[in-house]
Amino acid sequence: MFTIAQNQIFINHLNEIRDDLLLKKNETTNEAWWFTPYYVNAEDYEFEERYDIFNGNCGIALFFLELYRFDQNVAHLDLIDKVMNRILRSTAVLKPKFFALFTGIGGVIYTNLKIFEVTGNEKYLKEALHLTLNNQQQLSIGLLKADLLSGYSGNLLVFTLLYHHTQNEEVMQLISSLLDRLINEARIAEIGLKWDYNQSKKAYDSMTGFSHGASGIAYVLMQLSVYFNAPGLLYLAEEALAYEMQYYYAPAKNWLDLRIGNYNLAKPDAHLWQLDTFVSDMAGVNAWAHGAAGVGLSRNMAFELTQKKIYSKQCDDALKRCLSDLAKSTRPDFTLVSGYTGMIPFLMCVKDRNKIDEKLCDLMDGAIKQYRKTSSYSEYLSCGADDYGLFSGKAGVGYMLLQLITGDQSNSIAKPALPKPLKSVILETQLSTMIIKQKIFSRYYKRTIENLEKAIVNLDVIDQVENIDAFSALLLSRINTLEEGKEEIMQTFNLETEILKLWKLHKGYFCYAQQNSYLNRKAKEANLKSDVDLIVLTLKLSSHVKYFGDNANSGGCLLICNEHGVEEKQIGIFPAIIIKLLSTKESKILVLVEKIAKDYFEPGAGKELVTQKILQQIRLLLKSGFISCTE
Repeated sequence: MFTIAQNQIFINHLNEIRDDLLLKKNETTNEAWWFTPYYVNAEDYEFEERYDIFNGNCGIALFFLELYRFDQNVAHLDLIDKVMNRILRSTAVLKPKFFALFTGIGGVIYTNLKIFEVTGNEKYLKEALHLTLNNQQQLSIGLLKADLLSGYSGNLLVFTLLYHHTQNEEVMQLISSLLDRLINEARIAEIGLKWDYNQSKKAYDSMTGFSHGASGIAYVLMQLSVYFNAPGLLYLAEEALAYEMQYYYAPAKNWLDLRIGNYNLAKPDAHLWQLDTFVSDMAGVNAWAHGAAGVGLSRNMAFELTQKKIYSKQCDDALKRCLSDLAKSTRPDFTLVSGYTGMIPFLMCVKDRNKIDEKLCDLMDGAIKQYRKTSSYSEYLSCGADDYGLFSGKAGVGYMLLQLITGDQSNSIAKPALPKPLKSVILETQLSTMIIKQKIFSRYYKRTIENLEKAIVNLDVIDQVENIDAFSALLLSRINTLEEGKEEIMQTFNLETEILKLWKLHKGYFCYAQQNSYLNRKAKEANLKSDVDLIVLTLKLSSHVKYFGDNANSGGCLLICNEHGVEEKQIGIFPAIIIKLLSTKESKILVLVEKIAKDYFEPGAGKELVTQKILQQIRLLLKSGFISCTE
């Protein structure tokens, strides 16, 4: 633990932050608030009033709540009352537009619950329940994303905490429906399961990390698996962590930040969507929100629940990266969301404090020096001196100081935790591992399963199947036991297996939106060429398309990855002939034309007319994006 002198340094700076916050507050008889800076252009910022946890007044209220728990100064409770009076009367809360835990009224509900836990004041519990029941739809299905910070998984924590204190059945129904949604939106990846593959995220693939990615979703699932005694949720969490490990970058001992910006998209080969193109820009970020510091929180909890050595190893890797970054201290950012203080929640999980106490003291020394010099904890943004937010500014550093001083993270919004249930709450019928696996795996083999059920084939050993590949093997073994109808079911199984392969490789909405934009541009360029110039080009099957079929003479089926998933499209004989030829290798258009003319047209057919017809079909296929010209 820290020495008395070190603790006093922490307390002195905590008092500086408190005084700064009190100096800048706006106050009437019954209300108090702070303004939040926002940028109107790249250089200039103005102020607005925000209520959220991330950088609004709920976050500042949580800081003063922790300060009250530390010093028992009732003036802090009076201030919190005034802050919440203003928040709960604001139009932004009475007619909300934002609903997530950190960025919307999910955070207002959470803040009310935490105040109730500390003070026992029932009005805050009633406000939390009222806000929840009045905004049920928006708090659940109204949120597009699944993540912790800005999605509905964060609200799962809020609702469970609310249920804990109220035992309200409508709240329980909300929890149940959101868990159903989380299961239904899980998608197969090359390894594990992922979420947020749709247009909600501008990323290379479903994101990693604690705030917006797999670690945060897994963390919520693990919290709920303990509270509801639901091993199926722990299974889902481990699948999310397995997915995330695909983006662990060993040379940097870090998990890649998969966000894609305009700079990355300007790279020459960006449209090919190869990880190597972007990895140099993705490996450096390490903070609470993205990278090892946040990922370590989920791995620490996974190890506590499972005692699996793999999670201990991943914790060690995360710790090494954090300690390495602290030793360098090259970034002038000490904010909770993106700076060095955001490492504190994970570092406090380390059992051997001898490894980290000195580093934590050095960290806070750097924060204090920067504050004394600039009155800001981040030099990246010119508004830092005016930012009093919890995750973006000064309140967050004070919040972390309180946790260092007390050694207590039990109430930390940076590491939100659920209490032990008041009574046994079991959702086993809905959330058993077997049922969850069945729901997820069966959606990829819906037609095969329907055919097997008609043939009265038993699939009741699904609880013994660990992943989708084992499930596929189980189906195949059952098909091979059939004596009648085997060939037809096998054809369906093979088709769905090919679709599954594409789902595993699917990188989400943004990947195919960018790819389609590129293919459309190149197709227009090609189709502007004369037949003479076009025929000398080389064609290939586009990487997002797969041909399925044995005989092109009867048409075929295209399996197409697009922004929304994997689509099946039946095509006619003529396009099937061209695509099937390109499915095995690239070909010059001239060679392709000659082969098709020879194999599929009568010898007496006019060469120019045949060539024109084939080129016309090729132009249509280029326009569709199914085929493309090589570079």
